Formats: sequence, structure tokens, C-alpha cells
Amino acid sequence: MDNFDLRKYLTEGRLLKEDQASDLINDGVILYASDDSKLAPGFIKPKGIGFIVYNTSITDPSKSILSVTGTLSRNQKVSQLFNDNYGVIDIDYITTFFTDPKNWKTITSEDELNSFMSKYSKVYMINHNGDSSQLNEAFNPFLDTEEGGYMREYIYDVVEDSMGEPESLDLEYRSDFDIAFDLALAKLKKDHPELDFGAIEANKESFF
Repeated sequence: MDNFDLRKYLTEGRLLKEDQASDLINDGVILYASDDSKLAPGFIKPKGIGFIVYNTSITDPSKSILSVTGTLSRNQKVSQLFNDNYGVIDIDYITTFFTDPKNWKTITSEDELNSFMSKYSKVYMINHNGDSSQLNEAFNPFLDTEEGGYMREYIYDVVEDSMGEPESLDLEYRSDFDIAFDLALAKLKKDHPELDFGAIEANKESFF
């Protein structure tokens, strides 16, 4: 563990995921893209999150989104992804989001991919089995403040300290992030009581 660099791991991991999306396009796989402004408009407040779904066997851009999603909306892993980001929401909202072709557009080039990703604070890529990964990380100027910098370092330290333990933490999971955030905040309050902890808590989502 002495040579393990969590920060490098997280950064390179995201770059590898973005390369994966580009590789799919280069292999002719059709990516279908949408965003949460189309997720139950008027009922669920958008958070600037984009979604890309794909099936490696789909290479015909005339195919509808239904050729990819199928029963994806009722996949437990997908439901958990939405619950982590929006709280518990009606499964019918997710079903309508995934199955309405008007909600989705095809991405067939890297330029289209880059343009799409630049518009959202988060982008999730989901395959037809419901497995997902986050392609990018939201940027908030708060992260460059003294409070933001300290808190980010303390969260990383909490996660790194948990590695090798039975209950190791993974920041990709909302429940693990909440635990890491609370532990880091408690330690930071003890070490640096002069910081603005109200601002840190108000910007909690910037660290997820």
C-alpha cells in the first residue's frame, strides 16, 4: 500500500473511462445520449447530469433506443444509480425516460461525444446490462478554496485509510461517499477549527 496513489488512481481511472467511450465509437458502436432535464420534467429537478447508454452489438444508427434499453429501467443497478443522484423516485419516471425515443440522440463521432460531455457536470455511461461508470467529474470553484482543498484531501485520506479493511470505502457509491464525507468533516473540524464548515457542507455535492 505504501506505493499506492489514490489521487492518481482516481484521475487515471476517469481518463480510461473516457477512452473507453471513444473506443466504442471507433469500433462503430452507437452511443445514445440524454440528460436529466428529460427525466420527469416538472417533478424532478435537473442536476445537470448526462447519460449515455449503449450495447456493443448495436452499430446501426437507425436503431431505436429501445434496442438498447429493453428492461434496463427495471434493473436494480440502474435504479440505484438514479436513487443515489435524485433520491428514491418512481420507477415509472425512469421507465419513461429510457423508453421514449424523443429523449435520446445518437452519438457517432468523438467530436459529438466531447461536445455532449462538455455540457454536463456529470456524465454516466450505462451498458445494456445496467453496469455504469462516471465519465467526468463536476468542477466547482469552491474546490480551489482553502476549505475545498482541505476537505478533498481529508476525504481522500479517509478512503485511503480504509483500503484493506473489511469495510473499505469506494467513492463511486453514494453511501460510501456519505460515510467518508462525515468522517473527513469530523477530523477536519478537530484539526482546523478556523475553517468555514458551513461552506463545506453547503458544497458537499462538489466532492461526490
